[in-house]
Amino acid sequence: MAATLRLTGEMVKIIIHSNLQAQAIQNVGLIRRHLNSELTTALRPFYFAVHPDLFGQHPEQRQTNENSLKLLSAHLEALYQQSYRNEEAEVLKFYVRESAATEKRDMFRLVQIRMDRSTRDPKKFIQDLLESCNLSTDYIKSVKSMPPVKPQESLANKPSYDYYYNTDFSAFETQFRNEATSARPILSIWMEENAAKARQRAKETSEMEAEIDKLKNVLVRDLQLRDARYECGWNIEHYRGCLKSLQRLSQTHGTVLETLRNRVVVFAPFTGISLEGHVMLFTGDVQNNWIDFIKNIPQHDAYLKVVPVYELTLSQVLRNIQIGRRKFMPKQQARGYANHLMKVTTSLNDFLSKQLYPKSWPQTLKEFTIVVESEAGPLMVSPTGQFITPATCPGAILVDFISQNMKLARERMTKYETDKHIEQQLIEESITRLKLQSLTKDDAVTPDKMISALRDLRLCQPEHFVHIKLHISHYYSVLTDGIVCIPWDFMQK
Repeated sequence: MAATLRLTGEMVKIIIHSNLQAQAIQNVGLIRRHLNSELTTALRPFYFAVHPDLFGQHPEQRQTNENSLKLLSAHLEALYQQSYRNEEAEVLKFYVRESAATEKRDMFRLVQIRMDRSTRDPKKFIQDLLESCNLSTDYIKSVKSMPPVKPQESLANKPSYDYYYNTDFSAFETQFRNEATSARPILSIWMEENAAKARQRAKETSEMEAEIDKLKNVLVRDLQLRDARYECGWNIEHYRGCLKSLQRLSQTHGTVLETLRNRVVVFAPFTGISLEGHVMLFTGDVQNNWIDFIKNIPQHDAYLKVVPVYELTLSQVLRNIQIGRRKFMPKQQARGYANHLMKVTTSLNDFLSKQLYPKSWPQTLKEFTIVVESEAGPLMVSPTGQFITPATCPGAILVDFISQNMKLARERMTKYETDKHIEQQLIEESITRLKLQSLTKDDAVTPDKMISALRDLRLCQPEHFVHIKLHISHYYSVLTDGIVCIPWDFMQK
């Protein structure tokens, strides 16, 4: 009887696949659009900026964006159908990256969008949405406003566009690539039309940034900080206000602020100590609350001390596997991460109390790396060859998943090691040849895609790229800070 109850590897894989599909549907849901193709095209940059799969290693930001996308879907459908409810306006919250610049990839901005029922034109709402996220509105401005839909008019004759948000970003990308391909611009023509605008926007933004950088450098010097950063949802003028507030505190509570010496201070949506040991100060708090927290920083630091112990414990239980940290996650607090590590360790110990690891396993797993995500994270092999697991994954399923994917992990690690060197070489070559100010990419653009894009850039003439901040993404846009976004597959039809 016992033998018949044991799950085969194939059965476990089926269970994993089914569970992940169910989880994707439950957590993300179906996003249904009743919009014409022009408005759908206008939304493309927004979806690529906030899509949850771009925040796979940032559970807080991912969950926020997932929830808001569901509400956004319902609101857009209500705008189209004129099926409004008598409710107060809700606020949508979306996390977007503060900048495409490499040194700011760990900085997020919380965008808050008011779903005001008085704005009943989908075009107007989408335009406001793009502006809030620092995305270009040039295309949406050229689109005609949609005529109102009569309540009795059947939707059966209206175009319908369905979008399923799941854990497979490639499927999401394919859906958008298949839309309006005939309208895809030619890069050289598009750059000729937009290069001057990008340089002007970069100049205007740089003047404000120069003032803020000067203020930040003075504060870093006076308080002997390692750095000061801004990861909140308001504009950079608010960042300047936060810096001035902390500067005033340094003049009135200098002794207390000595605790910040050699620390990274982050103005953020909450107050606490991050997993990296950064001091997070909520931008909405009064200065007295900042002082009260700073006085108690030593107590909060105690949580940081247990994280290496929990990581070492998990590594030893899983045959000395390497434990990967969430690199771009300043908002993850040490206490929560330690709890996730403990859950995975407990699940594996429960497994080992009943049976041993498979005989096919090597004596050590030190060549592999595992990253522990939150309870809602995916179970997958990353493009770099890391095993990604949610904290709630049962030990038996995790063991079987590792067994079935060791070969794939090795192949991806090897490929990544090769590709990243080629990628870096091509980046340097492109910056020099095109005389770019900078060249960056989205996290979702894997090294092989980036290599393809950079090789295609070799065919481009440099005159329109001089002093441009170029960002390889999935769409064309000129951001308000002057960064030029182009799709990685701009040469493909």
